[in-house]
Amino acid sequence: MTPSWESPDLARARAASPLAPLAPLVTALLSAAVEESGLTLIIADATGRPLWIEGSPLPDVVLGRPWRPAAPVVQRPGPHRAPGVAAAPVRDPRSGDLAGVLAVSGSAAADGGFVLAALRGAAAVVESHLATRSSSTQDSAPVGSSSALALLRLTGPDAPTLDTPYGTTQLGLRHAELLACLAHSPAGMSAAHLGQRVFSEPVSAVTLRAEIARLRRVLESSGATEAGVVLSSRPYRLSGVETDEARVGALLDRGALPRAISEYGGELLPASDSPELSRRRTRLSASIRGAVMASASLQPLLAWLRLPEAQADVEAWELAEALVPSSSPHHARITAHLASLH
Repeated sequence: MTPSWESPDLARARAASPLAPLAPLVTALLSAAVEESGLTLIIADATGRPLWIEGSPLPDVVLGRPWRPAAPVVQRPGPHRAPGVAAAPVRDPRSGDLAGVLAVSGSAAADGGFVLAALRGAAAVVESHLATRSSSTQDSAPVGSSSALALLRLTGPDAPTLDTPYGTTQLGLRHAELLACLAHSPAGMSAAHLGQRVFSEPVSAVTLRAEIARLRRVLESSGATEAGVVLSSRPYRLSGVETDEARVGALLDRGALPRAISEYGGELLPASDSPELSRRRTRLSASIRGAVMASASLQPLLAWLRLPEAQADVEAWELAEALVPSSSPHHARITAHLASLH
């Protein structure tokens, strides 16, 4: 039998794992579903050795000792279900390599389809965070930041808008794209870099300068400039603006899913073809969906299903059908919608 790691070895393995900073988030996402079902949550490394265990002790699950049910996921990364076990891989988006395995075990309750869906949802959230940590956009302002003097809303039916102490201003798509890219790069960027992030096709420096000049006039007329928002040049840099996207991300980091989905109004600027915002749109939607599916909590799930992007999400509607009591007025609507998707 392979011995389990001693404490110093375990500490080093945990520190080396890309999942280390996200283990508390995984626990927050899955703990409710795990506790209600009497299951055990396992977070393993890329070789299948458990690094963190939450829930009831299991004789075959030992910290640092290879766990056989994780082997199929390690050998051929993909969701896996066996009697009493469900597991999902986490890939590092930066390299495509396996970063670890999320699993639950302990009873026949782990065989339920919603358990595997919850694990896949949590894995999607973790992968989204790994991608965010590897990019320069991770330095966005935290919720309630004292440096935020205006709020840029990029999600929801009324977006894009800019909220300042002087009111709300409706923004044009291009100006919202410029502000969104600059707000997530507090160190600033060159004209060439900004152009590549915002425009789907190459533009001249003259065109970009003209857009920035018009944007400055919008900031002045909206009261943002008077409130203290600054848009500087060489490099282009924006200070004093927070985005609802950043707020949603910060709330998900804290495990505050109900607040996060309440703040999230839907896909981020769906009309935008900006290369950067297209990536961020996909990542934000996947993070929300992953957290909802991982929680297996009814109210966040119903809130997700009210969004346009969820209307064709068969897996989410199937989870709702399993969770909503047949006596609920929601059940008939969910069943009918599922029938329309099949």
